[in-house]
Amino acid sequence: MLQEVVINATKRAAVVDQLPYAVSALNQQALRSAGATDIDDVAAQLASLSTTNLGPGRNKILLRGLSDGAFTGRTQSTVGLYLDDVPITYNAPDPDLHLGDLDAIEVLRGPQGTLYGGGTMSGIYRIVTRRPELDEMSGSIRIGGALTLDGGASDQEEGVINLPLIRDRLAIRAMAYQDSDGGYISDLNLHQSNIDRSVRTGGRAAILADLDSGWTSTTGLAFQAIRSNDTQYISPSLGRLRRANMVREASSNDFWQAVETIEKAAAWGKVRSTTSFVRHQFATRSDATNALPLFGTSIYNVGSYDEPSNIDMVVEDLVWTSPSVGRLQWLGGLFGSVTRQCTDAIIRANDPGSNLPGLTFYQEHRTDNLSEAAAYGEATLSLTANLQATVGARAFFNTVHTVSDVSNPQTQDQRLFQGTNPASGVSPKLAMSYRLPGDQLVYLSVEEGHRTGGFNTGGVLGSTFQTNPSLPGVHRQFGADELWNYELGAKLNLLGGRLRLRSALFYNSWSNIQTDQFLQSGLSYTTNAGDGRNIGFETEAEMRLTRYWSIKANAMVDQPLLTHAAPGFVSNVNLPGVPDLLIGMRTEYERPLWGGLKGLLSADARYVGRSQLTFNPAITAPMGGYVLARLSAQVVSDRWHLAVFLSNPTNETGNTFSYGNPFNFQQVREVTPQRPRSLRVILSMDF
Repeated sequence: MLQEVVINATKRAAVVDQLPYAVSALNQQALRSAGATDIDDVAAQLASLSTTNLGPGRNKILLRGLSDGAFTGRTQSTVGLYLDDVPITYNAPDPDLHLGDLDAIEVLRGPQGTLYGGGTMSGIYRIVTRRPELDEMSGSIRIGGALTLDGGASDQEEGVINLPLIRDRLAIRAMAYQDSDGGYISDLNLHQSNIDRSVRTGGRAAILADLDSGWTSTTGLAFQAIRSNDTQYISPSLGRLRRANMVREASSNDFWQAVETIEKAAAWGKVRSTTSFVRHQFATRSDATNALPLFGTSIYNVGSYDEPSNIDMVVEDLVWTSPSVGRLQWLGGLFGSVTRQCTDAIIRANDPGSNLPGLTFYQEHRTDNLSEAAAYGEATLSLTANLQATVGARAFFNTVHTVSDVSNPQTQDQRLFQGTNPASGVSPKLAMSYRLPGDQLVYLSVEEGHRTGGFNTGGVLGSTFQTNPSLPGVHRQFGADELWNYELGAKLNLLGGRLRLRSALFYNSWSNIQTDQFLQSGLSYTTNAGDGRNIGFETEAEMRLTRYWSIKANAMVDQPLLTHAAPGFVSNVNLPGVPDLLIGMRTEYERPLWGGLKGLLSADARYVGRSQLTFNPAITAPMGGYVLARLSAQVVSDRWHLAVFLSNPTNETGNTFSYGNPFNFQQVREVTPQRPRSLRVILSMDF
């Protein structure tokens, strides 16, 4: 029989198949058998999930075909990214945390505005780390290496230790790791090959203390740094895996977190307070040579654009949950966060044939101070033995305060701005579920998600912001947006527990969609594209065919449309960046060998359907329509684990993303190919 899966993403422990929501979860065993180090290693097992593909530490995670655009800018994310109980981004790209020493990955699909607030319009992606164990010393070591066809070598190292300091009272768990991915792109202008090598280094540590009278304290620290030497897009006209830039487009993404969680469990329920500090620093460099004339110079033949950002976020979440018995179960919480984001934008020009330093022709220093205060609650009442009703609401008050200074040091021109945008409201939730004979569940849910508006400040000096809301153009302020999700689902347990199905029909109504777009100069701005909707069907199936053989599959088909366009946009075009069809599958065959060994053979395949890059039907930049595949063979003992993975076995070159450089946008066709065929070997030891 298949095992039941318990999650905590709903802020209380719950069995997945008893929840009136669309949920996916991968436990520790599933992550290990997948050799997971990042989201790409597990995407085939997570329904309705897709990502952009700019490179490590630069991507957006998308759920259920709900995309505000393929670019990352000022808009708050549509997917809430959480490390345990802590949000780790606001509008930053996914920090691409290493997926080592985890208990689970949990995904809630659909708006989560009631429990998690703004920026969760399409769901939650939650990474759950392993807690320290108070009663025994243990650990593991993992080393690996990989070879990529026509590319550089890769390697990975990971070490974990769990150490009780005071048995049954105090313990520490720590992990350190490094992953390096060899490059495979060549740049003809720079005369360099394998330019896109990246290295990810980091670690985590947690101290768990069992205090008196049922109190526990967990103190955690986490750090990760990603360094990428260059980007991974190509120009197809130059040949396979080639392009020709004037500048190395390096990027970095650094993440720090400190968190303190205090819990008290008693007969009256559980109280948990989580206080965290997150610092997220990321920077990108782009070849801006083509845009230099727009910034007042045409005598230089090399230009670069740098955009470093620094985000500091302090979050407090206090939640009280009732006991998990009785007809009525409830939770209530208070939430507060303060975020400060500082972003610089700098365009420089220089002549590589001279010794002149790079001259700055455009720079902006922008600071955004964002705050949120909220009170929320949720209650589930068993109306009968089989019928349950869940209601919830979140009252929130948000404020965005922006200060910007744009200047051209060569002309001494300057543009200053300061503005404040408050917002408040209530996010409701309603769900009904009915349990059928044989442990089957059907449910109906209605949920709301939202994002606060903000300000545009960038752009070439001398340009003006549009003041007439009925005309297209860049407006100084962009408005809030809101999404309603209507869902009918079923969770079925069949064939004596050997087959599990989870399916849902959903309809999303999205008003005043925020989206990040690019000016002709290559600088970004945010606007509201209009109203949209998405109607779709998703399903997950898991079946144990025999004692040794199992299969998992998932699929989503949807039709995301911009139905009523704002000025400057076109109605009845697909929402950009999301495929019309996603299909994932994993099959495993595991059985005993000899001498206490077990063998495991597995195959993963994922079809990513076709999509377009922008809202503009004249600049569709089609992408998708490819298959990601991976094969593996593993031998496992009580202490040792040897795994071999073959990715992209047929060496496909499908276009995963039709974008790379904003300053070449609409001028040069850019394609991000799949990583060529790669062979990876991992050896791990537990002690």
